[in-house]
Formats: sequence, structure tokens, C-alpha cells
Amino acid sequence: MKRNVLHWFATFLLLLAMLTLHTTARATPQDKPELPKIIRKSGGVLQGSATKRVEPAYPPLAKTARVSGAVVVEVTVDEDGKVISARAVSGHPLLKDAAVNAARAWMFTPTTLQGTPVKVIGTITIYFDLDPKEEIEKLQQQIAEKPNDPQLYHNLGFTYISARELDKAIESFRQALALKPDYADAWIGIGKAYEGMERIDEAIDAYKQVIQLNPDSELTFTAFRFLGTLYFNHQRYPEAVEAIKQAIAKRPDVDSMYMLLAGTYLRMGDKDSAMAQYRILKERHSDRAEELLKQINSQQ
Repeated sequence: MKRNVLHWFATFLLLLAMLTLHTTARATPQDKPELPKIIRKSGGVLQGSATKRVEPAYPPLAKTARVSGAVVVEVTVDEDGKVISARAVSGHPLLKDAAVNAARAWMFTPTTLQGTPVKVIGTITIYFDLDPKEEIEKLQQQIAEKPNDPQLYHNLGFTYISARELDKAIESFRQALALKPDYADAWIGIGKAYEGMERIDEAIDAYKQVIQLNPDSELTFTAFRFLGTLYFNHQRYPEAVEAIKQAIAKRPDVDSMYMLLAGTYLRMGDKDSAMAQYRILKERHSDRAEELLKQINSQQ
């Protein structure tokens, strides 16, 4: 009898040890998902985290050719915030090399994920601006040679905006429209000029002209975006909501529109609708989702 009891007790201890070992094995972190070693940030977020920005050297050939504008550069940033690779993804060919060279010298705040340093991929935008007075003189000379070219008047209008000569900008855009009545981009320029003059209702009417002329074009998204921002800045929140929703319907891939819509809802005191925008960004795996959640939680 005593031997049977000892045999049973030994068997019990063996089974208990095996069960403990199995439980411990299941509790090990080997099945825990591995954190990514590199993440992607949106252009606005990455550019905002820059700690050192280097202005590009204006290429002489581009300056001679009167080439200006923006170049979007995709950069990879290492765990210390240094740029380890850069490539131009859009912009004028004469400006790309200079933009890439400048981007390589930028520095950013290091990024961590759950306390672990990670690399980051994202885009920054580098601008090349000519002296607007020189550009105005050049365009006026071109118009004297080609007085029936609406594109030249359009370009002159935006150059006048850069020089803050807004009345002249509106006049130039209207000359472009006289030559090409369906020139929707000229109405965009008129809207921006009226915004600068704080003539809000006239700016709104200009953006609505864009929508009427080209309801299915990319410019329609731009018009709704400008309308939404304009309404928001002037505390016309219900109108802002409708315009931003229309912009999202045109371009559901633009995260900043969900951010603007959520911000509008927060101004209206509607946290539930703002949270709905957070959930959309979360499902899209947008790096702006947590940024939005912080804004929502900071509201009393």
C-alpha cells in the first residue's frame, strides 16, 4: 500500500512539473509581434519634426530659365534623426538635384515606437522662389509678345499674389478668364486674392465658380478644401462641415481633411463626431490618428 501511495505521489509531481513547464512555455514572449524597424510618416508631420532645415542652392540654369516651384523629396531618416537617403518624387527636373542635396543635410527629432528607436520614411517639400518683381517684369514682356495667352495672365496673377499686389492679381486672372471663360484655375487665384483682402464672400463665390465649371476635376477638391478652411477660419462651422465632407468625397485619401473635419466638430462641441474621424484615421493606419486623439482628449 505504501509503495502504491509513493508511486501515485511521484506520478502527480511529474504531471505537475510538466504542466508548469507547458504553461511557462506558453507565457514566453516568442509569439509577441515584432515591432517594425521602420515606419512611414505623412509629409506634414515629418516636416514639422525637422530640427535643422537647409535652404537649397538655386541652380543657375533654373534661375536663367525662370523655373520656380516646389520639389517633394522622399527621405529615409535613421534612429538618430539623420537623413540616410533622399530622392525627388515630384518637381521640375532643373530643381530636383538641388532639392535632394539640401534634403540630405536636414535633421529631425528621433522617432521611437514603444520606447524603441526606429527609422522613418516620409516626404518633405522644398521651395524655390524667384524674386516676384523680376518675375512680374518677365511675364509682362511675354504678355506683350503673346497678348492672347491666358496661361501667361494666370501666371502673372499668382506672381502678383506672391508680391501681395492683390488688386493687380485679380485683374490678371480676369484677363485670363476673358480669353478662356472656363479657366477654373483662374477662379482659384481670384479666390486666394480675395481671401488675402479679407473679402470673404467674394472668395467663397470664386471657389464656387470652380465647382460649377469642373465638378469632376481635381480642382474641385481644391475648391472644397479652400472653402472648408475658409469657413472654419471664420467660425462658420456648419458650412465648413459640408464643404470638408465634399472634399473628402473627392479625395478620401487625404488625411488632413479628416483632421480638419474633426477640428470643426470639436469647435461645435461634438466630440462623438470628432471621434468618428479618429476611428477612420485609425482604420487607415494613419500616423495622424494619435495626434487627433490627443486633440480630442484635451478638450474639456
